[in-house]
Amino acid sequence: MRRIQRLSSCSALALVLASGPAFADLTAPQVWDGLEAALQGFGYTVSATETPTGAGLDVTDVLMRFEAPEDDATVEIAIESIELVENADGSVSMAFPASMPISIDAAPEGEDAVSMVIDYGNTGLELVVSGAPGNMTYNYSADQLSLTLAELDINGEPVGRDEARFDLVFDTVAGSTVTATAEGTGITQTVQAASASYDFAFNDPASDDAALISGSMTNLFATSETMLPEGFDPEDPQALAAGGFLVTGTLGYAAGEMQFAATEPAGTTSGTTRTGSVEFDFAMDGSALRYDVIATDQAITLSGPELPLPVDISLSESAFRFTAPIAEAEEPQDMAFGLAIRGFEMSDVLWNVFDPGAALPRDPATIALDLTGQVTPFVNLFDPEAMARLEATGQVPGELNSVTLNDLTVELAGAKLGGTGAFTFDNDDLQTFEGFPRPNGEVNLTLDGANALIDKLIAMGLLTNEDAMGARMMMGMFAVPGDGPDSLKSSLTINDQGHILANGMRIQ
Repeated sequence: MRRIQRLSSCSALALVLASGPAFADLTAPQVWDGLEAALQGFGYTVSATETPTGAGLDVTDVLMRFEAPEDDATVEIAIESIELVENADGSVSMAFPASMPISIDAAPEGEDAVSMVIDYGNTGLELVVSGAPGNMTYNYSADQLSLTLAELDINGEPVGRDEARFDLVFDTVAGSTVTATAEGTGITQTVQAASASYDFAFNDPASDDAALISGSMTNLFATSETMLPEGFDPEDPQALAAGGFLVTGTLGYAAGEMQFAATEPAGTTSGTTRTGSVEFDFAMDGSALRYDVIATDQAITLSGPELPLPVDISLSESAFRFTAPIAEAEEPQDMAFGLAIRGFEMSDVLWNVFDPGAALPRDPATIALDLTGQVTPFVNLFDPEAMARLEATGQVPGELNSVTLNDLTVELAGAKLGGTGAFTFDNDDLQTFEGFPRPNGEVNLTLDGANALIDKLIAMGLLTNEDAMGARMMMGMFAVPGDGPDSLKSSLTINDQGHILANGMRIQ
């Protein structure tokens, strides 16, 4: 989590450096003080030389430093000069150098010592600050922003760009950052970029191992809101659940593509990926953490010496959803988990490996699971001491109170399984189900096309008649005829006595 905090703070800095009408006259010192305070809120120490000018303020020899003692790492951002000019409308313009080096040194215990310099470059960057002290708006635009690996040392040995390189470029960037400092620090950000491209490569002369990854994205966007309470310590993981901290956001792009290749002694494995829209929503406050990711129109190709044949697959949609409480609570808290792969297709070359006669329907496949429920956490998951005690004692971190199966869908080779249901759990009864809290509820399942699929598998030689008979007997025990000619349905119930029933008949 601390690595996430550092990445977040670096991203915020980049947006501020890259970041409405004026509500009041701002002075250049006020703008610099506001920027300095925002950086300090993310854990940076800032040093600089301030020189008043007739037009505003020159800030030179700027050094921003972030330390991560647990990883024996430091991040330093050096800016030769920042020119702040007070405008007639009460706003302040900020001018930055075309290049600003970011130095990163890390020597985690037991790992290689790494030292690198990343050049943060800009072309046509314009930044105007308006508003009032304590509530400033940074509006910015740039023809191009870039991050380039300029220097790299591993264990004191320099690594040239012919051995390792990294380039990330954003074109036609625009956005805004609003900071408010009443009762903590609130930061609201929006940013868009017409396109982005990246290129990463390494080549190990000692082993001839090499890798190359390059790609691009179009119509990128990001929005976020962050609240840092008074006294917030980015180095303290418990501060995330101490109350008052909040971050929400959305980021994504309209389309993307990537090419990659990896060379090893066995040969070169290469491939491509393509995506349509991708959107990632996230939120975190003192009580819960949430992620929600969805991507459309994905395609993957892959070939290499260790693959028996080329891989060529596509998806119309993939999604992942996760919500979990993070703070200790006395009452049940919401949780959620969802996973979906829809419209999965693969090439006929792959199908023909196990179905050369095309006996099975090759319709797009879908697997989807959507669960919600409630749990009661016994500890703050960001409290290292509490988590260590759990590990040492073997105690559980919380209790499961309820689960709702909103959707279960499996569509494959002409058959379809569906299900919904809900259960509550009695945590005072750990005997009936041997250490697991006793459930009480019902799940309803439907299965269409199962017998037709079994017949096809028998004809293909993938299933014996004896195995098929066993499968049909099992379905007959737990299911009854459904609404169609090859349809089954089943209602599985666990009552308040711990009895398991299938369609009203007790089976345990």
